[in-house]
Amino acid sequence: MPGVAPGCSHYQVHIGVQMKYKKTVCAAGMALLSHSVFAESYLLDELAAWPQIESSQQSGISLYGAVDMGLNYQSVSGNSRWQTQSGGVHTSQFGIFGREDLGGGLKAEFNLENGFMANTGSLSTSNTLFDRAAWVGLNSASWGQLRLGLQPTANLPEFIDPFGEVTTNSVVTWLAGGAVQTPKGVGYNSDLGPGSSQILVRESNSVTWTTPRVAGFGATFMYAFNGTQGVSPYASNQGVVASWTNGALYLSGAYNRVWSAPVATASGTQTVRNDIYGVSAIYDVGSYVLSAAFAQVAPDLAGNGIARSYLVGATLPWGRNALRASVVYRDTSGVRDAAGNPAKDSALGMMFGYDYSLSKRTSLYARAGFIRNYGISSIILNSNPLPLQTGTASPELGTTPLTASVGVYHLF
Repeated sequence: MPGVAPGCSHYQVHIGVQMKYKKTVCAAGMALLSHSVFAESYLLDELAAWPQIESSQQSGISLYGAVDMGLNYQSVSGNSRWQTQSGGVHTSQFGIFGREDLGGGLKAEFNLENGFMANTGSLSTSNTLFDRAAWVGLNSASWGQLRLGLQPTANLPEFIDPFGEVTTNSVVTWLAGGAVQTPKGVGYNSDLGPGSSQILVRESNSVTWTTPRVAGFGATFMYAFNGTQGVSPYASNQGVVASWTNGALYLSGAYNRVWSAPVATASGTQTVRNDIYGVSAIYDVGSYVLSAAFAQVAPDLAGNGIARSYLVGATLPWGRNALRASVVYRDTSGVRDAAGNPAKDSALGMMFGYDYSLSKRTSLYARAGFIRNYGISSIILNSNPLPLQTGTASPELGTTPLTASVGVYHLF
């Protein structure tokens, strides 16, 4: 949930550029399938249909993907527009997953995955072919999984959010992720002060180790190198996520240390460490799914603020149908306005959805939601920029961006 910033940059995403896909399949999703932790589980059935997971359960080379297209309506402060939308439920993507049995319970694995815009055919990330996954590793039932390359971070599992597979149509991504519009663009948690950041969905130059699951417990550890010569520390992210499953209950907790790019502070130019904590719970009995999560982002710099986010979600499936809802609240402390005075800075977001399955791989969907900004909060939704205050580059305050979408996706 929190700390689910798309993998564009640690530091800033400019308005008008489509934010990249929010989440990729994480070790927690694999654990659900591999160990059948739920006797009757809606999530098991749903995750099993995801092409990334289905392909990862097979030997040899597997090709997989998704094409998702819809129509989207957006409105904020009287400014509205209709547009086509790629990735309303599943990011449009194409991937390759490979596995070789080396004997003795050891397997070699790799994954290459690309995101694209189904409405234009262009790459999701300019000049980057495999922007969603590019890793190779070893997998052993005895000692776990070791992976190197571009891969998911050690964060809470995406399925905490009932809308949890995409950037679009999810208030978790924008609100819990802290996508704050400023005169310079959109920065993650930029209202907290210089160097404030967020956990990326995936990290380049990273190494992860996922433990075997024992008595329902498992963990993933990550170290991501910053890849920039002469910049200290050498890491851009150090993180761990642990989970425990028992029957219909799934619990997880994560801690990450994320370093910003060098920024100007009162004591000079420096990188800023962000300590990001999160806990979550899912209760899945098949006929309904309930989820809740809490996270805190705390930049380690005197004078910076702290952000806390809270999520509750529910999914109600029956037959070919499913209703979804999520509520997210973000609050801050220690935040100051442009004049340097203490200020209220909070926001509430809600998203509602309906899905109708035409087959195991093809579905129709509808989504509608909003984010209500309070005080000096300027969170955006679905990349829709907030209007500016007259004669300035600063966004209007007290806005309520709205969004609604209908679409269809096919998995292969």
